[in-house]
Amino acid sequence: MISGFSKSSRGDIAARLLIEMQDKGYRPSRNLVRDVICCLCKTDNPENQVFRLLEMQLARHRSSTSVIYNFFIDGAGHALKPELATQVYEMMRRSGIEPDLRSDILLLRSYLKSKKISHALHLFRDISMRRRKRKLWHTMIVGLCKARKHEYASQILDNMKENKLRPSIECYEELIKLYCELGQYYKAIDLVNDMTQMGRPVSSFIGNVFLLHALKTRKVYHTWAYLSHTQNLTPACWMLGHVIGVFSGSIEGNHDDEELEKLIQQCFQLDIYTNNMLLRRLCMSGVDHACKFVSRLREKGFEPNRWTYDIIVHGLAKDGRTAEARTWMEEMLHKGFQLTEVTKKII
Repeated sequence: MISGFSKSSRGDIAARLLIEMQDKGYRPSRNLVRDVICCLCKTDNPENQVFRLLEMQLARHRSSTSVIYNFFIDGAGHALKPELATQVYEMMRRSGIEPDLRSDILLLRSYLKSKKISHALHLFRDISMRRRKRKLWHTMIVGLCKARKHEYASQILDNMKENKLRPSIECYEELIKLYCELGQYYKAIDLVNDMTQMGRPVSSFIGNVFLLHALKTRKVYHTWAYLSHTQNLTPACWMLGHVIGVFSGSIEGNHDDEELEKLIQQCFQLDIYTNNMLLRRLCMSGVDHACKFVSRLREKGFEPNRWTYDIIVHGLAKDGRTAEARTWMEEMLHKGFQLTEVTKKII
């Protein structure tokens, strides 16, 4: 009910029901509190509404005071109100409670989410002087990547290593993904080399990003081939390049789907996304091969997802096999999946 009123932009009712829920001894989830705060942030007078609810929450002592403040910093951040999140943060300080690492990270995220990058950088510099915590750098790098600020993200990654802090795999994943989207494949491959030099394996996420781009262009492989002659690549980075070459068709040879699976398995763990990538590749050489591949996946226990079905339906429809495409589509719809807009146009 509370969630429903929040979605209907009735923040006043949602806030009242939230208080009633707590008075009856029930503890709301963080997401539910966040929804109510986000809804209040959309009202005509968001500051008064949010601070009124905050004062009521503090008066009831249902959770620790720092947890309550963090809920409100988080909610304001998700509502893209970083200034309001800062006011809550400062109110927390004035009340005699020193913000913890979580408070700092939530405030930092509020500026990153709102794409107020200069404010986020200033805040990060201030907090990093007080706290030398890996999670702080992680938050900043991932947030900057999502804001597509690769220069800053790269600088902070280097700064993190200079401070003897080991970047998380997600830091590498997000920056590699962004570099690939920007077509800066040499920087993406250089990051893989750097990461694997530190002993980190190539994750499924990273492997899948490169396979996706290898389907689109052979520039990925050509970049790797150039770097392999100018740099000392790690065995893991070299293997990834070989997989990209075979997958993109840059390295010639008769590699069937099973052989390609085994080759990829030597580089990183296959998941449903990898299988869908293999499926797209097979569709290029014939949709019958793709259908057989799906049957083999099912025998292994893999359940097709929306993208699996969409790839097959698209391939069959494009091949003029409309009746077969509709059979697959009916199975897809029965399982609750919807066709993509691109596939809808051709069926």
